[in-house]
Amino acid sequence: MLKKSVLIIVRAYLLKLKSFFLTKDVLSFLLFLAFSFAFWLVNTLDKEKETEIAIPLRYVGVPAQIDLTHTSTSWVKVTVKDKGINLFAYSSARIKAMTIDLQRNFNERGKIVLTSDEIHSKLSKYLLPTTSIIEIKPDSVVLSYEKLYAKHVPIQLNGKISTAQQYVLSSAVQLSPNRITIYGPQHLINKLQQVETTYFELTEIDGSRELILPLKPIKNIRFSSMETKLNVDAEMFTEKEMFFPVQVINYPPNSVVRTFPSHIKLRFNVGLSHFKHVSTRDIDVVLDFNKILKNKAESPTLEIINKSAYISNLRNEVSTVEYVIETN
Repeated sequence: MLKKSVLIIVRAYLLKLKSFFLTKDVLSFLLFLAFSFAFWLVNTLDKEKETEIAIPLRYVGVPAQIDLTHTSTSWVKVTVKDKGINLFAYSSARIKAMTIDLQRNFNERGKIVLTSDEIHSKLSKYLLPTTSIIEIKPDSVVLSYEKLYAKHVPIQLNGKISTAQQYVLSSAVQLSPNRITIYGPQHLINKLQQVETTYFELTEIDGSRELILPLKPIKNIRFSSMETKLNVDAEMFTEKEMFFPVQVINYPPNSVVRTFPSHIKLRFNVGLSHFKHVSTRDIDVVLDFNKILKNKAESPTLEIINKSAYISNLRNEVSTVEYVIETN
């Protein structure tokens, strides 16, 4: 019952307030107040005012072999004068970094000084044409830098590449670029002989595949490129048999080593496009005489070396040979 009474009283007061604000006198007053505020706002925005704005600095055009080690400031504070309506363009939410291009001759001094005149010139292009510059703090910016050592190194693949069933690589894996220039302190550069890609897996390849691979970053080392493009081509294969000569290496001077047999038959898989082009230059069958002396083997084991990217699954029927040494 009490709750209902309270609601009736509140509703009665609300009706009275509504009746009051909808009277002609109150509406006229509110309209006058709105016009007055609009006139004051326009008058205020049309007057010239001074304000201080902080502008962040962004440096571009720094060569890869240059490292900025220190900047005296990353901001400039500028006192400007303009109409109030124009000063809204410099509110903190709208301020963007002022770009400073450092494309110039970096000398051995290791220091660049942006003078007051240079900063003023850049600000004139950054600010609105109607804006006047009253004061700039600081009046100059000092940049310290050092030249980095450079080295050209190869890119090493770090991943897994495999073809689909009945397929084989039709050519060597291609990287573009396959070498990059790295920049950094001399003691770090001297230790690096290559850079690696991030780990990847490229499986079930049954045609041409392309993949963009990021390079694995190295602390305090800068790369001329942060990625490389991998191209892999696969095609269906068939089996082929060929005879290859046995090559003897590291044999004694003034002597000739003859093997029996002198040629051995190999079976292997080869892509269809390369079937007719396989030659004895693609695979080496090697007998290393140093290993014969070391192991004192009468029937030494042959070493099969595949030098072709499009030949796989090598099988040999003969793994050992007999030999005779003829002295000249």
